[in-house]
Amino acid sequence: MEGIFDQSSGVDSKLGRVFRRLPKWKMALVATILPMCAHAQQRVTVWVRQDAVVHGQALIGAEAVASKLFAAAGVRIKWCYGHPTGDAISIAFSELTPSDYRPGSMAFALPYEGVHITVFYDRISRATPANLAPALLGHVLAHEITHVLQRIDRHSETGVMKSHWTNRDLDQIVAKRLSFTAEDIELIHRGLAVRAVETK
Repeated sequence: MEGIFDQSSGVDSKLGRVFRRLPKWKMALVATILPMCAHAQQRVTVWVRQDAVVHGQALIGAEAVASKLFAAAGVRIKWCYGHPTGDAISIAFSELTPSDYRPGSMAFALPYEGVHITVFYDRISRATPANLAPALLGHVLAHEITHVLQRIDRHSETGVMKSHWTNRDLDQIVAKRLSFTAEDIELIHRGLAVRAVETK
């Protein structure tokens, strides 16, 4: 998680800048699409790089955890493997992360660019026993994908989108009880509406 010890603010102003960059006809289309997003299951394709260092049950388990979190928010994740083209979300994994590179972070996303996510799997695997790694990795994936979908760099005070998970949060992660806040979900669907318009 990028900026793991920092709290961001100004969500509306940052999202507003994204909307203001759209032509007026696209802003009108967003206003039309957004209410429908609240009632329809949205589909998002996420590509995992072929050279991913995470394999087998760890990756399958993590994807299942992330998929369940998004399903509760009305979003269906389609997982693909290989090298994506265009503006599809792409996840790369690092296994030899330098200790001085983004210290304290387990991953980072580029929300304004809207494509790339890097996960420091070596840090995740050191932070938890192997049998619990899929749960932690799944929540990290959900956290970073959400940054990309929301299209803003912000964190919540509770839940999946916290900037720093406490031991209590980690207990909830293991028990699979950590979730998105209502604001998280609203911002995901706002971002998806903008993304849908930009690809037209």
